[in-house]
Amino acid sequence: MEQILSQDEVDALLKGISGGEIEEPEEPLEEEALGYTAYDFTRQERIVQIKMPAMEVINDAFLRAIRISIANALRRILDITAVPLELERFGAFVRTLPVPSSLQIFKMDPFRGHALIVLEPRLVFALVETFLGGSGARNVRIEGRDFTAIEQRLIRRVINLLLNDLEKAWYSLHPVKVQYVRSEINPQFAKICQPEDVVIINRYEVDMDRAVGSITTCIPITNLESVKKKLMTTFQREKSEEDIQLQKILEENIKNVPGEFRVELGSADVLAGDIMDLDVGDIIKLDKRKDDELPGFVCGVRKYMGTPGIHRGNKAFFIKRKVLDQERD
Repeated sequence: MEQILSQDEVDALLKGISGGEIEEPEEPLEEEALGYTAYDFTRQERIVQIKMPAMEVINDAFLRAIRISIANALRRILDITAVPLELERFGAFVRTLPVPSSLQIFKMDPFRGHALIVLEPRLVFALVETFLGGSGARNVRIEGRDFTAIEQRLIRRVINLLLNDLEKAWYSLHPVKVQYVRSEINPQFAKICQPEDVVIINRYEVDMDRAVGSITTCIPITNLESVKKKLMTTFQREKSEEDIQLQKILEENIKNVPGEFRVELGSADVLAGDIMDLDVGDIIKLDKRKDDELPGFVCGVRKYMGTPGIHRGNKAFFIKRKVLDQERD
């Protein structure tokens, strides 16, 4: 029922407005009329979808690796397809995740920050049933339950395979060391970055007969600032497993090669006649003081600066810093 003001109420209202006792509501300013649009510098509404060819190469290598490793672990044939790479805000991505989800947080050294691997609950239960000898096609009630300790332990086997394959896939672009951090079920507790931060989403659809689920990797784009230029390059040479093993063998062999290490205590200019007159007990004054830093040479190249001393009764050289520039340092 509508409220209708009486004549006395209308007169009192008009008297209050004219007398200043009641403030008139201000009319909202139209941005178009003023000729400008409000912009929040702390949040960019539109995400620019940039092309990262090197990341696509990494995703392709990761896809082939997990297709083989998971099939070998389950001892059955399965089909895995990749969805095109997407850039999305972390908050929007988290809102799409069901509860429970298998959220695996990991770190990629030397990159800063954390990343995320997400396994859909349907896929988790299908993998667990397959590990235990089932077909993986049974419908399981997902809502309202958590993963048991046995399910989490079995799915950890798959996560270890995925992280190992991810480390190998990144090797051709930039060697990384992938380290498992922890597991979560509720997306609210898997906060690897701020909700407004942009993340790289790579999704892989897994098809096991009638069981379908997805594996998703979520990496904040700020974590990859140091290799951003490499990710945008159009060509990356892919290293095979044989190349990686050969490189490791060469690195180990090089480590066992003996090298000369020499420390220069100082220098002095002496006349030839004085050298001929030298005898036991004579002292030659060098151009270095005992507290000055001395150069350390590795195979004839100056690599370190430090001070001499005694360690456990032996002559020693205490390295204080590395030589980065042969001309200036």
